[in-house]
Amino acid sequence: MLTQRLRQVFWIGTLVSTLCMASCTADGDSNNSSVSPNSPITSEMTSDNLKESKPQQIQGKLIYEAIPPVRSVRAYRGDKFFLITNPQNPRRLLLRASKNVSDQQLQSFHNQQVEITAVYRDGTRPSPEETACPLDVDGQCLPQGDGYHVLSIVTVEK
Repeated sequence: MLTQRLRQVFWIGTLVSTLCMASCTADGDSNNSSVSPNSPITSEMTSDNLKESKPQQIQGKLIYEAIPPVRSVRAYRGDKFFLITNPQNPRRLLLRASKNVSDQQLQSFHNQQVEITAVYRDGTRPSPEETACPLDVDGQCLPQGDGYHVLSIVTVEK
């Protein structure tokens, strides 16, 4: 019980420090967008239809950011592929590999303009009693696996 409580305290501390670091560095680094990875990008992608599994075609610049080998919220969630959709008002969409497009394939498109076909899927939440995980304000594990699952990807000429 004490070990489990210490794990929860550790993850809360990790979450708070990660959020503080992200907000402090977002202002000083123009390449690091402070926009949420799951922000909708166009009027047809509203919060009402994000939970639907309808394939959507989205264009933007694919960015791969390696996950450092440390315990962090980003490492827990596995966030490493992003799509920057609008250079004037950057939005970062979180991309996930799928059975059709692997991690290696996504990584090969790093820093390229691409068009993807993807479906948005909500993540799953493990039980805090069964695993050490960063917690949200309600004491629930943060979701894992949410984002745009890429079904196909092609490069786009500028």
